[in-house]
Amino acid sequence: MAKEAEGAAGPADAALAVEGKREGASPAGNENESLLRELPRYSTLLPAALGLAFSRVGILTGAYGSYESSDKGLFTDGAMLIALAALLLVLLALWLWKGQLEQRTVNGLGIACAAGEVASALTLVVLCHLGLMGGIWELLACAACTLFGSGCMFYWLRFLKGSASATAAVTVFSALAASEVLTYIAALLPAPTDFGMAALMSLAQIPCAVIACRRPFSRDIDSDSFPADYFGLSASAIESRRFLIANAVGIGAMGVVSGFLRGYPDGLPIAFTPLTRLAYAGVVIAVCVAVMACVMHRRERVFTVGAFTLMEVCALFALFVFVLAPDRLDYGAVFATAMNAFMVGFVWYVTIAFMTAGWRDPYYYACAGWIIWLGSRAVARVALVEFNQFSVDTPLMVALIAVLAAVSAQLLQTQFMSINQEIVLRETIDGLAQTSAQASAHKAEEPCAPALSDDEALNWRSHIVRIMGLDIPDESAFERTPAIEEKVHQMGRQFLLSRREEEVLVLYAQGYTQKRVADALFISPETAHAHIKRIYAKTELHSRQEIIDYLESFTN
Repeated sequence: MAKEAEGAAGPADAALAVEGKREGASPAGNENESLLRELPRYSTLLPAALGLAFSRVGILTGAYGSYESSDKGLFTDGAMLIALAALLLVLLALWLWKGQLEQRTVNGLGIACAAGEVASALTLVVLCHLGLMGGIWELLACAACTLFGSGCMFYWLRFLKGSASATAAVTVFSALAASEVLTYIAALLPAPTDFGMAALMSLAQIPCAVIACRRPFSRDIDSDSFPADYFGLSASAIESRRFLIANAVGIGAMGVVSGFLRGYPDGLPIAFTPLTRLAYAGVVIAVCVAVMACVMHRRERVFTVGAFTLMEVCALFALFVFVLAPDRLDYGAVFATAMNAFMVGFVWYVTIAFMTAGWRDPYYYACAGWIIWLGSRAVARVALVEFNQFSVDTPLMVALIAVLAAVSAQLLQTQFMSINQEIVLRETIDGLAQTSAQASAHKAEEPCAPALSDDEALNWRSHIVRIMGLDIPDESAFERTPAIEEKVHQMGRQFLLSRREEEVLVLYAQGYTQKRVADALFISPETAHAHIKRIYAKTELHSRQEIIDYLESFTN
């Protein structure tokens, strides 16, 4: 398909782009700038946003019935479980391999997934003509559509690796809004015409990718990143067990809530009327526009506390409407299905953040996020269908959904507040330590010790951190001995690095963020950012991991 975004061109690597913007390299947005004046900044990402939208349309039309109902029941979540089983195998393979896929492999996977999604949609056309819908063949076709469509989504999310917070948010939520418009059009078409439209949308991803690879990379767009959102926290507080556990539990719990709500109360799909189908699309598109406007106006908490609060409100309001109007379940389904759509956009956004902060291949994080979110949803939905055979008490289920929604939102809110307080406290302590260190005449000759204590450093190597793929990739790559200085010196001679650039590179290769590099060398974060950018330009390397691998080449 198209070349891989994070390594095909440009000297600045994804982590550098995010760290620099998080530490103040990008200017603050004007609070009074209008949405229309901000949008041209992101116009270069239109092909990527459309590609992501087209991949979702293929799945929604094939496996979700274009949302003519809340979904297609077991043909949606049963097919999802089959697809997730395949993704689990991919996740395990990437976990054992611990490498990065080459650009040629990523291109091939992108083409294969787009072709697979097209073939799945055409298979549904054939099944519809043959009158074989509703059986095992439709289930398998829906599973294939879900699997290949997910692979296409992962490709586009990988393309956005290294984006600033605002860039990622605008791209994924514009894609979400566009997919809702296209899916609504598909819902108006008769079968199998809608499946034919899904095949065309899936095929359109290929020219989108060709165009996208000729545009500036998402990480090169001058937009904002915020220290108090996922892009800031995933890179500065990933050693926190509570942060990781809270994310997994919160996303998983919201997946269970979504699974229960979409089949309330007996596990069967809830049919929309033309009016409620239009209302659902309108709600999602309106919220997407509002989210993009908030991001462009630097509302930092939109994707932390705000995101889970929004989904909690949607879930609880859906429950309220279900109970208030039991004879018109489609009213409540509007908000239940909207909550599911918002969760998709949120998981896309978080996946890009973890792709940027982590060292494993980006597909690893995409598979993990999809399994946690959609696996929880699919299991809950299938369980609801099975439990209905035993006459599940509806009030009890209502209470369970409400508790899960409230707990997941409050859990994330509490952890974000706690972690933000810890970050502020740590920065204060580090500032005092730096002031004290400057009084020492010999301090400038020694590298600054890492800010983490020995006990805290153990958290980097804890089991849960390694599973999340945010651990230190290789112990030898972070040696704190004169050996790494010698390797950097050899690399400096080869690429004509200045003495200061070598000093920066020694710390950067050991895992220091730009802020910690600046603190250690008593320079500003902007100066550290400039030195690292020049290092990438001179070496023609594109990521911290490539630098580490290159330094290791001097071992022998």
